[in-house]
Amino acid sequence: MSGAGPERARRATRENPATQSLAEALGALGRIIELGDGLGLGEELDEAREIVARAGARASLAPGRTVIALAGATGSGKSSLLNALAGAPIARTAVTRPTTTRPLALLPGGRAAGRADGEASALLDWLGVDDRVVAPLAGAVPADAIILDLPDVDSDAPEHRLIAERMAAQVDALVWVLDPEKYADAVLHKDFIAPMAAHAEVTLVVLNQADRLDAASREQVSADLRRLLAREGMTGAAPILASARTGEGIDALRGALERIAQARTASALRLRADARRAATRLSERVGGGGAGAPIDGRRLAEAAFRAAGAEVVASAVRAATIHRGALSVGWPPVRWVRRFRADPLAALHLRGASPSRSSRAGEGLRPIDAVARTSLPEPSPVAVGLLRTEAHRLAADASAHLPGTARDAVLQRMDERAEAIGRELDAAVARADLGMRAPRWWSAASALQWLALAVAIAGGLWLVALWGMRDLLLIVVEPPRWGLVPWPVVFLAGGLASGALLGGIGVAAVRAGAGRRAARARRRLRQATDAVVDSRLIEPLRAERERWDELGAMASGLSQHER
Repeated sequence: MSGAGPERARRATRENPATQSLAEALGALGRIIELGDGLGLGEELDEAREIVARAGARASLAPGRTVIALAGATGSGKSSLLNALAGAPIARTAVTRPTTTRPLALLPGGRAAGRADGEASALLDWLGVDDRVVAPLAGAVPADAIILDLPDVDSDAPEHRLIAERMAAQVDALVWVLDPEKYADAVLHKDFIAPMAAHAEVTLVVLNQADRLDAASREQVSADLRRLLAREGMTGAAPILASARTGEGIDALRGALERIAQARTASALRLRADARRAATRLSERVGGGGAGAPIDGRRLAEAAFRAAGAEVVASAVRAATIHRGALSVGWPPVRWVRRFRADPLAALHLRGASPSRSSRAGEGLRPIDAVARTSLPEPSPVAVGLLRTEAHRLAADASAHLPGTARDAVLQRMDERAEAIGRELDAAVARADLGMRAPRWWSAASALQWLALAVAIAGGLWLVALWGMRDLLLIVVEPPRWGLVPWPVVFLAGGLASGALLGGIGVAAVRAGAGRRAARARRRLRQATDAVVDSRLIEPLRAERERWDELGAMASGLSQHER
């Protein structure tokens, strides 16, 4: 049965709405950190990381205990108030100078004191509190509470102030102890109370030394203090008037502390408020996740097409088509002349062969080192500048709704990607299927050309044979005739004439088709360069903006309930 109590406490903690709300807030904060890391955020995420780490550590350290700190300025009477709560002079006090230089922990007395070493020691070690005192009277401190007396937040000693600031950021609940003289101190309110307004659910305000005020002054000071707290976001906060000297308000303060401790929600409420405040600060830097302008990459794609030298390649396709066509369908006796001319595509290291299926435009991109580079001339500075300008403009339009930090990051990464895309575009041009396969009619036309040449050669050989027989052998042989024309002459003249005519017609047809082939190659090159622009520039920009928008939306959503 000894474990029934702690188990019930753990079950109550799991089922507590505040704990569930904290889990949701920490889950959202974890996603924010994940998105921010992917977007290259650094110190902007430090606060969120610290809160997640602190929440994990706090959940494992005495989850049933509530750490409540007394914080205030010099002379507010924190130590005297702690003594009044304990019912004994456990903290050193003074009138004219601060005496609390290190945090002091007041632990509950009675049966709860036996738990001090077991549950509280590790928690106080984590908090960095070495000075610990057990209340001499049972009930002086709520059984599930640990009360800390912090150094003065306005101490002249920087190390004391740093301790107070660190502890105020780590404890579960805060009790601001004010005095009639400095309750409206501007530094105290601006630097400490106002920034903690989001933690109003776990904050108490005590106006100590109330015995120094008469009835009229009490009403006036209380009203003025409530006005200041409301202005700082702590609407509804009702200051507890107390006096450590006369004991006034001590029971009311003890009761408020006991309610906070028994609820066992202070730690979750405090961490949830910290998470929301961190989200608010991050939201101010990255925006609220509003929808940006549509990403229209047509101008960028056109600039990339030109920077890739695709127009040069399209012109080379036309010239290469004419060159290769003339070699196939031109008059054979003069084809050899064209063989001395360089193939326009070969000069660019572009043969126009059909690539593998996986490397076609729009079907994935292989690493750029897996393909040959072209020998295209370097793009002109104007073309390169236009590509980078269009990339920057597109990123600027897409991120116009983001705040400065996010927009600058988007623009910087887009500029870097645009700077490096040249080799990608060149590789895409080298991979592109330019459609340079020879048409079937080229083979037929070439066969007819060779047939015409063979007929002409046959006619010529026939005439030579007739000449030799007549002049050398003195044998006259009359060849058959077509009308008045001998067939050998018909073969020779007809073969030569028909071959020349077919060659002329073939070359003319090749030239006519070269323009269409160049237009088709231009479309395929455009598809290839568009695929690079989409995969290397537009898609990363769209994904990055979506992450920024999701980050902003999550930060805004988490922070909207801060106050």
